[in-house]
Amino acid sequence: MQAWTFDGRVPAPILHVRVGDLVKITFTNRGTMPHSIDFHAARTDWKTAFRSIAPGQSLSFEFRPKYPGAFLYHCGTPPVLLHMGSGMYGAMIVDPIPPLPRAREFVLVYSAFFVTRSGSVWRPDFPRMLADQPNYAAFNGRAFQYQKSPLRAHVGERIRFYVINAGPRGDCDFHVIGQQLDTVYPAAPPSGALHGVQTYAIPPGGGAIFEVDANQTGTFPFINHNVGHGDQGAVGLLVVGR
Repeated sequence: MQAWTFDGRVPAPILHVRVGDLVKITFTNRGTMPHSIDFHAARTDWKTAFRSIAPGQSLSFEFRPKYPGAFLYHCGTPPVLLHMGSGMYGAMIVDPIPPLPRAREFVLVYSAFFVTRSGSVWRPDFPRMLADQPNYAAFNGRAFQYQKSPLRAHVGERIRFYVINAGPRGDCDFHVIGQQLDTVYPAAPPSGALHGVQTYAIPPGGGAIFEVDANQTGTFPFINHNVGHGDQGAVGLLVVGR
């Protein structure tokens, strides 16, 4: 599939920092049209830091994350739907101080894909985006990839999912079949935690942290329970062994 990217990847590279770290960003547009970069973890003058720049230009800015959590970053150049729907998004994980308890951690960026075939290449389809008619849905850019290559953990471990919804449309209703979400951090951890949650909805542009205590061996599917999106590819397997 043809895509628009940060650093040649969909989703873009995961950025992992701590609260209060000085984050220095230099963004260079090596494409053929204006692009920008918008960090949901930042508190900054968006007209300066998140402005669109022309091909060949660069901009730099810095910020210190105030809150921990799972945050989206993405291109904010109009039409934003087209730029995000074509692949320009990634995850920034901000750890609290002190950090959360030790766990086996996975980052899952949910997104939908709206494409049309042109010869042998699949290209982004803006009319399908406007009509909200996705062809595929995925965690981390590839439909069904975690069915073929499951996530793995050991019994007795705490499993932590950082889940970000890059959309660009539709909730990601995160659910683990055969388990409950023992702890959910809908906002800055560790305060405000929810416990014993079956499914939790993340809106487009949002993120949350989920923990599952692996109390038994087995295979546990994780899905976007927004009906139909699992059938389109937003489904995977968590295998818990000894």
